[in-house]
Amino acid sequence: MPTCPGAGDLGKFGVQITRAAVEDLDAIHDNGQIISDVRKLGHNPLPGGNNIKKLKGFNPPLYRLRSGDYRVLYRVAGQLVTVMRVINRKELERTIKKIR
Repeated sequence: MPTCPGAGDLGKFGVQITRAAVEDLDAIHDNGQIISDVRKLGHNPLPGGNNIKKLKGFNPPLYRLRSGDYRVLYRVAGQLVTVMRVINRKELERTIKKIR
């Protein structure tokens, strides 16, 4: 799995991106803000605020990061953040059902 360039350089957490998430990012025309938000996960994957939500019913836990009209689904295991998918907010429920 590829890692996000610069994501873990200064942060405490490594960030890896699944192949599905890389394909999702490649399909998004203007993904600069999303990549910036993913890099921030390397510093603190569970910051306070409204942009991050722990989704119910997942073990291990699955988190959702809001980034504009897109949602980044990721997991945290130890010092590693794994970005599972990057999807349009309109497709969120459909994609979550597939992950379960």
